[in-house]
Amino acid sequence: MKKIFRTKIFILVMTVCLLVPSINVRAQERVFTRDDNLVIVIDPGHGGTDTGTQGGRIQERFMNLITAQALANRLNMYEGVTVYMTRSDNDTTLSLTDRARYAESVEADFFFSIHYNACVLHDRFGIETYTSRIAPFNAYGYQFGDLLMKKYRDQYGIFPRGVKTRKGLRTDGDYYTVISANIYREIPAVIIEHCFADGIVDADHTMSNEQFRDYGETDADAIAEFFGLRSTILGIDYSGASENLCYADPDIFNDATFEDKTGPTSVSVSVTSVDQFFNTVNIHVEGCDPDGMMLYYALSTDGGWTWEAPVPWPGADALSGTYDPSFDLTLQFESGVRPSIVIKGYNRYDGYLKSNQITFIDKFNSKDIPLYREA
Repeated sequence: MKKIFRTKIFILVMTVCLLVPSINVRAQERVFTRDDNLVIVIDPGHGGTDTGTQGGRIQERFMNLITAQALANRLNMYEGVTVYMTRSDNDTTLSLTDRARYAESVEADFFFSIHYNACVLHDRFGIETYTSRIAPFNAYGYQFGDLLMKKYRDQYGIFPRGVKTRKGLRTDGDYYTVISANIYREIPAVIIEHCFADGIVDADHTMSNEQFRDYGETDADAIAEFFGLRSTILGIDYSGASENLCYADPDIFNDATFEDKTGPTSVSVSVTSVDQFFNTVNIHVEGCDPDGMMLYYALSTDGGWTWEAPVPWPGADALSGTYDPSFDLTLQFESGVRPSIVIKGYNRYDGYLKSNQITFIDKFNSKDIPLYREA
């Protein structure tokens, strides 16, 4: 069995990969201006015959409803807001357009769709939000999503995957119908994917109904802070300026939400040293994605036949768009092993690129330095 010791070394390199958005930590203005009577629609995703993903012990439709109910209950404790839900049970089947029609019928000011995530390989983790590609709705969702993910990172240690958009297949509009149908009715809409219910890393975050309720209450507080609400009952006042709000321009498409449909530009690995006495190899990894950012990496020591689960790319911060352009790893192997090392780097949209391959010609034997070639 090999042992892997990961050490992060930050290296300043003057490269295009470091051209990332700057972050202003001062309090920013709220991009969404509201009336005194704010109307919010909470949409528990899926429901009825549409079960959603199966995460651990329960289906997504149940998780979504538990979170949405807790969200609505807490948000109702704030002043100047009226809260509606698209469904209040798990037997109701609603089309995505019907959800937007309901929001229109109650004259909603904002629409929040509640979800939990999943992926084909069951190896992703983290929270992400989707907003519209269309101004000014793009900025509304961007500022809210950034605020929400800061809370989840700080309160629960859930990895932020960023505020994202997705382009429609045939138009320049939005891919997700629940967003596009609301935008058509001029209702800002956001999808919240709280974490991956089917993954190993986020499994600890989806263990109980209490956790799902906690997330709903956190959502409510994020919504309240985004709109500048206050609650006498809770003793919370967000009506003043907030340093948790990022800058967002309502007149343009915010580049931080750009959908990167390509993989990273480059991922490379090189050997810096080999210790034959401890059977260790020190490698240097570099990666670049100027269209977005590096978010995860995965390691293979058998030439790509099998892969370890992805882990965060060192320094990856989807909220600022920054990451370390390079880092070092120390890999340890048992005697008799002849490794073939390759790295797979992923960006925010799960596009990936494999590195070159380092193949050891000789086996580790704790005596002689094994020969290797880089390809």
